[in-house]
Amino acid sequence: MGAKPGINLPIEHNNKIIGVVGITGEPNEVSPFGEVIKMTVEMMLQQEFLLKEIQLEKQTQENFIHDLISGRMGNDPDLFLTRGQIVGYDILIPRVALVMDIYQFEKTTKQSLQAFKGSKEGEIHLQRLKNDVLKTIQGIFVDTPQEIASYTGGDRFVVLKTINLKDSDEILRKKLFRMGKRIKDTISQQMKFKVTIGIGEYHEDIWGISKSFKEATQALDVGTKLEGAGDIYHVDNLGVGKLLAEIRGESQQEFMEKTIYSTKNNKEKKINETLLETLKAFFDNNLSISKTAQTIYVHRNTLLYRLRRVKEITGLDLKKFDDAVQLRMALKMRIYQGSNKFK
Repeated sequence: MGAKPGINLPIEHNNKIIGVVGITGEPNEVSPFGEVIKMTVEMMLQQEFLLKEIQLEKQTQENFIHDLISGRMGNDPDLFLTRGQIVGYDILIPRVALVMDIYQFEKTTKQSLQAFKGSKEGEIHLQRLKNDVLKTIQGIFVDTPQEIASYTGGDRFVVLKTINLKDSDEILRKKLFRMGKRIKDTISQQMKFKVTIGIGEYHEDIWGISKSFKEATQALDVGTKLEGAGDIYHVDNLGVGKLLAEIRGESQQEFMEKTIYSTKNNKEKKINETLLETLKAFFDNNLSISKTAQTIYVHRNTLLYRLRRVKEITGLDLKKFDDAVQLRMALKMRIYQGSNKFK
């Protein structure tokens, strides 16, 4: 059989021929359609190429940020500085880390993936959700392009906020809290997510960022456990919470068992929820009998009776400083371990 009439048109990308479009028919008749098809295919290839290029650029940027906050900078600081410049960041600018926990973000993204049955469309939707959060954050910093924002996995995002070293510690902290509140309120209002933020301290040199990131993460974790989600916590405001983060869970459990969960003289007695709630209120009101009674709506005599019961059961006297410290620490540990019902 002889060859059928038609036309072949080259598909070009970046001035290179990468394929051919063939159309069967009278050349004069099909030629206009061939040009349209050729143009459409080349436009689709260019669009796909640009999309891949943008994704690669974002991935390179994200990898750099993750290395920065993890302290993985290799043995050549100058090379790492150059990496930063390539992705658009001057990492010699002083910065402080703010770590954000967006409540159930990971669960939401997983549900989206399941809805798309893990298909490519699902991955695209997942990326879009991450980008929406990042765009919301970056929209706040539209006039300050050196602010760094990235997704770090799970429910968490990080902002590496530029600071002015001429500011006093007090002024810097106020500025960081104002910025944290602005980020929290903007995400909450625009995306309907509950946001908790941890803030670290400033540390010198390029390795200081990873220290600040660890502190911000600790502030977020400890603050959420002790005070609850939806607030802003600075690493320097953690109080005994910072100490709790350094004590093993088993050691905390042992300490609680020796204080609030049993007594030295009467092992069968247990301190109940009402007494624990009373004890917490007593500490929250700076050991004031009158303020505590008002807070928990009981008579002064009822409060005094409950505090005596605490002494009888635990063997610890709230009038003695060391004993009071032990009880306070045990309550904090109970909250930190997640067994508190009255946070």
